[in-house]
Amino acid sequence: MRWIKPFILILNFILYSCEIVETDLDNPLDPEYNNSKGITPPALIFSPDQLTVNSGTNTTLSVYALEVNEVAGAHVQIKYDQNKVQLSSVSQGDWLVDAGQNPVFFSENDAASGTLDIYYSVLGDSENLSGSGVVAYIIFNISAPGESTVQITNTTKIVDKDNQEIQLNGLGNVVINAQ
Repeated sequence: MRWIKPFILILNFILYSCEIVETDLDNPLDPEYNNSKGITPPALIFSPDQLTVNSGTNTTLSVYALEVNEVAGAHVQIKYDQNKVQLSSVSQGDWLVDAGQNPVFFSENDAASGTLDIYYSVLGDSENLSGSGVVAYIIFNISAPGESTVQITNTTKIVDKDNQEIQLNGLGNVVINAQ
């Protein structure tokens, strides 16, 4: 009988100290996370896809390519609300660089219309460059409070070595809430 109280105490400790952990699936390269958002590869998306920031600060967005196969070139067009955010800088990510390539990368910004064009081109014999990764890092200055959307437009195109367009199943956007 003397062992019942310690046994119940230990059993209660074990049962009540266990916590069921809910995983937070927010890895931009995770297929389950993207499927929950209705995006299936091949696709171009943003990470993060929602953001709350203070007005007057800078924020970095990453443009990701998800499982895009046989890439030779890309034109990624991004629209943003030029009244609420201003482009500070664009830099190349690791997409296709990890495959031993040094792609040509440049961007053009039309601040008046809020349009950013990013160009990617693979030179040489590489015919089967494929994969996922960061296409570009974009830094925006948040200039005014309120909600704004930055989106990849349907003018975006990725092509193979024969200049045939690769069908993209998703184009992402990000909602920025500035306070």
